[in-house]
Amino acid sequence: MESENCNKFQKVINFFQKYGIIIISIIVGIIGILSIFITAYFNTTFYHNDEKTYFKYSFGIFEIIISIVAILMIAVICKKIIKKIPSKFIMIPLIIFDAILFFYWINILKLTPQDDQALIHEMAISFLSKNMTLYLSTAGYLFLYPFQFGITLFVSIVYKIFGQNFLYIQYINVICSIINILILYYISKIIFNNNEDIQKILVILLAVFSLYWMFFNVHVYGNIIGLTLALISVLLTMLYLNNNKIYLLILAGISISISILLKTNYAIFLCGIILVLILNIIKKWNFKTLIVIPAILIGYLVINIGYSFLLEYKYNLKLPEGVPMISYVYMAISEPTNLSEGWYTGIHSKIFSENNYNVEQTKKATYELIQNRLKYFFENPKEFIRYFSIKIGSTWLNPTFQTIWCSLPGSRYTWNADYAHYLSYHEKALSMLGGKLYNVEENIFNIYQIIVFLFAGIGIFKNSKDLDLKKALLPIIFIGGFIFHIIWETKAIYVIQYYFILLPFSAYGLNYFIEKIYNRKSSK
Repeated sequence: MESENCNKFQKVINFFQKYGIIIISIIVGIIGILSIFITAYFNTTFYHNDEKTYFKYSFGIFEIIISIVAILMIAVICKKIIKKIPSKFIMIPLIIFDAILFFYWINILKLTPQDDQALIHEMAISFLSKNMTLYLSTAGYLFLYPFQFGITLFVSIVYKIFGQNFLYIQYINVICSIINILILYYISKIIFNNNEDIQKILVILLAVFSLYWMFFNVHVYGNIIGLTLALISVLLTMLYLNNNKIYLLILAGISISISILLKTNYAIFLCGIILVLILNIIKKWNFKTLIVIPAILIGYLVINIGYSFLLEYKYNLKLPEGVPMISYVYMAISEPTNLSEGWYTGIHSKIFSENNYNVEQTKKATYELIQNRLKYFFENPKEFIRYFSIKIGSTWLNPTFQTIWCSLPGSRYTWNADYAHYLSYHEKALSMLGGKLYNVEENIFNIYQIIVFLFAGIGIFKNSKDLDLKKALLPIIFIGGFIFHIIWETKAIYVIQYYFILLPFSAYGLNYFIEKIYNRKSSK
């Protein structure tokens, strides 16, 4: 009787897993379809990096034709040109080329940090001189946003070892971008059992995605470095699902914990990993995993406590609570100001200030504001639909995913005459950031986005019947990121990691489609 109940329970879990994955595939596919007809963009030039999102619409005929041509080119390359070459040998020249390209771009652009990045840079230098008073005082940066100290500490360590130059962080971004490409390649090998046809298509997709990393590597922040550690934890989790070696999960827990310290958004990866491990317990009654899940969470807490202990007792720094997290939820649904719906408004810190920086009072005031805002949406359903349509569209339908925007000199070009003079000798770079080449890049990224999302949707759907949890992990992380940025502050650049992890399934979908074409051709 007990065995029958267990079987019924497992069938229920399998049902929800299967149809949950199908729902994810539909969401991914819809983004691909919308990308054909709608393009989100910034009205920018190399000297003016406006972050307001605009939309342009088309009938999609041009996009469909070019997408078909691109797919046929991928088919010819894979089936004719590189048919007999192992994918690992194709990866080697790609990695070498990427390393040259990435380092070249950073050294050509020499883009100094600005806004939050500049503050991270300054705080890291201040931390080395053991003088953080300015940033920890009331209304100071760390007083408001103490979670930013993780990346500050990392940058300060780099500066202590190599010297106080922001270029070293950009160089580390380059190395991590290359590692990210390699890790995703090996994750795909595990998911799809070393299928060479899929891997070759993935290499082509990774080659194009390299352009995103090239532009994004100048970002002096925790996004890229944090992604490396998050992907390592995903890889270790998948290896654990293959051989049940507990130490792999312990290492995964350490890796993801440090990733979250560098960029808190990578908690989404941790949630995805824990959910898959829980499913593994239920489906296989693997009680070793039941022991390790708390160990991962305890490890996460230990790293955070150890980090706080280090600051307090070695450096005499005690981080404040900061702006309550609930205030970010309100910002995510509040009236937009200069940017698009759901993007940054600064309302969260304003509420904190108006409540004399009292955390409990701020929480209470924010709950009331959220209730009023939700009531407004309930009474105005058209506004609710309009608001979240723009929010989701501005997040997911920007084919550049804001990476080119990250490389824009912006005001640095106008107020720094020496830098403007220096860039004037690099016309091609300026054209890539705001000229004719920029338009070419945007069109390439647009077609690429259509292909990735459409075929990732197909790839996820085709694998929904296979209840292998290794195939469920990346889609679960994707949907976690998708939902999170509906209820939280959003930005196109915030979701690039979820876009990146779709590539193995996009390669699977493309391979499935190409095989269908070739099989039909052969039968005729």
